[in-house]
Amino acid sequence: MTAHLAKQRRWCIVVADDHGPECVQPGLSEGELSPIIYSGFGERTTLLQKALIRAKSITPAEQVLVTAIDEYRKYWEPHLWFVRPQDRFVSRTRSATLLTSAAAVLAIARDCASNIVVVLPAHCFVANEGVLSAAIERVLACMPGIPEGAATLGMMDMEEGVDEDYLLASRVDRGAGAVIEARAHRPVSWVAKRLLQHDAMVASGIVVGYAAVLAAHIQRHWSALCVALSRVITAASEAGTENQFPSDFHRLIPRPVLRSSPWSPPTFPMRAFRVHGSGWRSLHSARAATKLSEGIRRTVRTPRGLMDTEGAVNDIPNVCPSHGASITADPDLEDAIFAQLLGGTR
Repeated sequence: MTAHLAKQRRWCIVVADDHGPECVQPGLSEGELSPIIYSGFGERTTLLQKALIRAKSITPAEQVLVTAIDEYRKYWEPHLWFVRPQDRFVSRTRSATLLTSAAAVLAIARDCASNIVVVLPAHCFVANEGVLSAAIERVLACMPGIPEGAATLGMMDMEEGVDEDYLLASRVDRGAGAVIEARAHRPVSWVAKRLLQHDAMVASGIVVGYAAVLAAHIQRHWSALCVALSRVITAASEAGTENQFPSDFHRLIPRPVLRSSPWSPPTFPMRAFRVHGSGWRSLHSARAATKLSEGIRRTVRTPRGLMDTEGAVNDIPNVCPSHGASITADPDLEDAIFAQLLGGTR
């Protein structure tokens, strides 16, 4: 298969409705907050714009789908001029994030089951785009040899992250990547350090997989949901309009279903590929965004390298402190969880 034909099979879903913490953006009226993905962290290009650029480097622009929240239309709509209305999956509530992503996958599978889907979260910071781009291309090249038909990227950076999810994986004898055996959801700092000592990876949320595999997984775990989503997709496709999910749409779905992510390993079997030196930050919480902002305020990249310029950068967002409360954990419980995680990988 030629490189051109291979790229024609690729589709990207930019997840912009799971937008992370809110912050005070430069230029907004006093007290007005906006999601972190509409911040550039000192740069003119926002996290959302970077995610869109990332997607267009992977696949043709007409094969980029985007999920978004109607409430923040004024922020995202100007940047989605190249995305057809029927390729936009817009919800009126933050509770529908999983629904919009699942609908986008089903829409791609309808086009062709052999399409390859790349799910890109927008609420992340990447210091080295070249490293990330090369890693995604590597996974795409390895897809034919991955038995599970799906994979994710596990980030390995020198600096400890804040409020990250972690993946524990084991080596395999057949195929590329590693088999994910456990996932730790935002463990406290000392547990995270111990996980890293055991070669745990930061979960990126980037998923690469065949449309048929992803759609089959959704069908298997969310069978009743697929019917409702298919109706929305069909209506939008026939009318050439956005896929709209009303504010009460999620009420049709049982709460346990909404709380379960269809892409979460090891429930969804997939391989993990280690990525070193991307400077990845998931920005799940205000605390994580605050640490990143403080680091950028101290350091500015110049043509000659890094320069300490504390206080010299003025357009870094101030994260809303109300979302940054620390979590009190039970050390004994965390220790038991850690032991259980390690036990599952032996």
